[in-house]
Amino acid sequence: MSESSERTEASAEPSAEEDARPRKKRKKKGKAEARREGIPSFAQRFPRDPELDALVEVFERGDYGHVRVEAPRLAERTKSAAVRRAALELARRTRPDPLAVLMLLAACLLLVFFAAWYYTHRLDAP
Repeated sequence: MSESSERTEASAEPSAEEDARPRKKRKKKGKAEARREGIPSFAQRFPRDPELDALVEVFERGDYGHVRVEAPRLAERTKSAAVRRAALELARRTRPDPLAVLMLLAACLLLVFFAAWYYTHRLDAP
């Protein structure tokens, strides 16, 4: 046998050190919950409630104005804490992103600044 074939045979057999190491335990996959069709992924964990399901459906259709009005109302009148949290989560997801608001405000201020600069620093044509 050649030296290279001896090395490959030796490396193929597990050493005693490798057997002594504890093996990593694999997590068992639980039963997959039935996924609801037409529901956003974040809403899959929401509790089943007829009013909340209707609100999620309206959210999915894109009627965010209706969700902004009805979600806080649902949170006030429900007795379930889980439904209340879910309704408030829906309302939170309809709010504008704070960074986007800040960037829009900065763009508007820049537009006003440059317009004012242009009108105050015009060069008269000869």
